[in-house]
This record gives sequence, C-alpha cells and structure tokens, in this order.
Amino acid sequence: MSIFNDVKELAGGSKQSKDWYRSQVFYGLEDSKGFKVGDVIFFAYSAATKDLPFYDKYPMVLITDIDMANQQFSGGNIHYLRPSTRISVAKSWGGGSVSYPRRCHHKYFMSNASNIKTVSSADLKDMKYPLPLEQFTMNVVGRYLDVPSSIIWSRQ
Repeated sequence: MSIFNDVKELAGGSKQSKDWYRSQVFYGLEDSKGFKVGDVIFFAYSAATKDLPFYDKYPMVLITDIDMANQQFSGGNIHYLRPSTRISVAKSWGGGSVSYPRRCHHKYFMSNASNIKTVSSADLKDMKYPLPLEQFTMNVVGRYLDVPSSIIWSRQ
C-alpha cells in the first residue's frame, strides 16, 4: 500500500485541511539520510530568492541535479501539476522515469530545505489519490501571501 492511499483512508471520507494531510505524510515517510539524483523527496522549504513571484512551501521533488559547489539541487516538483495529472507522473517516477513537464522544474537551496523525507518508489507506483500537500505562496508587493493552488495551475 502507498502512504498516499493510507492517508486518504485515514481521512475516512471526511474533508481535512492541507496541514492535516501534510502532517500525516511527514509522519509516515522515512527521514532522508541524504539524497541523490533520482530520489524523490518531500520537504518544507523557505525561498531565499527575493524576486521569486511564487513558490511551493512543501515541494515533492524528483531530484535531477545536485550542485554541491552552490549548495543547491534541482528537479521536478510534482505539485506544479494539477491533481488529475499527478498520478500518472508519480507512477512513472515510481517506475524509474526521470521525466516531467518543464513547468515543474525548480532549483532549491539545501540550507532552506528542512524536514526532508524520502518518498519510496513503491509509494509512487501505488499512488491512487493525489493528496493536497502543496502550499503555494506568492510575492505581492514584496510580501508573501498564501494563494490557492488553482491560481498557480492556471498560470501554467
């Protein structure tokens, strides 16, 4: 069974907050003991780039590059995809694929990532339900405000 399916079942058909879903997934995933290209990780993130128009505070990223010299990593954040598309992408990642739509590609500073968890291939392959784990925040006149995911998805 997949952590994503288990959490959906734990909700018992009741509507839960994004914070509730995130806390369940963070609790259920293994702590990362370091990561490498090809790993999928879920983590909390605080952007350091001031002119960034928006970002996801809780990315789930397939790592495609690690730049130790600049202490950065990059890859595809599945949360930039509508939930209807996430399942097929997650299943392909679980099967070893490293492809994703360009709009998902982002860079992250290692120092700004915390509570890093590893998402197993089995969890991805068996995903039946895309959980609302993302939390997008947008720069509005120099201040970051949380925004509905649908606004970010409509910009793509």
